[in-house]
Amino acid sequence: MTRPAPEPEAGLVTFDVLVADGAETVPALVARITDDTTLRLRHSPGFLSSRVHVSADGRSVITRSLWRSEQDHREALRTAEPADGRRSRTPTTTAFRGRPAPAISGPALGLPPEVVAVATRHLRHPDCFPLLMDLLEDSAEWKRHHRGFISATPHLGLDGTTFVNYPMWADEDSYRAWMADPRISQGQEEIARLEAAEPEYLLCTVAAHIDAA
Repeated sequence: MTRPAPEPEAGLVTFDVLVADGAETVPALVARITDDTTLRLRHSPGFLSSRVHVSADGRSVITRSLWRSEQDHREALRTAEPADGRRSRTPTTTAFRGRPAPAISGPALGLPPEVVAVATRHLRHPDCFPLLMDLLEDSAEWKRHHRGFISATPHLGLDGTTFVNYPMWADEDSYRAWMADPRISQGQEEIARLEAAEPEYLLCTVAAHIDAA
């Protein structure tokens, strides 16, 4: 099997979560986002790649996009404004803007992901981020050898307190074995001490991947 090229180094990563009116509208929403990214966004200076996901419950579409810099992203948004200043109706949206930290890689690195998670945490204070990274690094040794694990990339939001982890697995069996490992629940308890609110966890499949033109 041919392994895809490594993910390009990004200065800014964005996550957008769109909650559809109903599961039946999700395919059209995926098509709209994919078409817009393919026809317009991928040609923007500084755009590196974008991946469109569908949540396991079939009701949300999650887009992760990589940009060379925050300035490139702002400029792409500015030039995307309609001439009349009006926007088309969109589903309910939550957004994350942040910078990636070093990823943890597993034995399946480079394989296409079958299962992806977008885990959002709200830290009590910006000083909690290095503590959280220490906890993740402490768990890295066993994760690096877990069957079917591709990688996990942490991101710190521009606000300094929002954190998104982006782990990927090559198949569902690997994901289930990962979640059943008692070291996962132990780690979650330690991380919870750093949080100001309940985490948000979206399990997804990948619907499309678009690289820069």
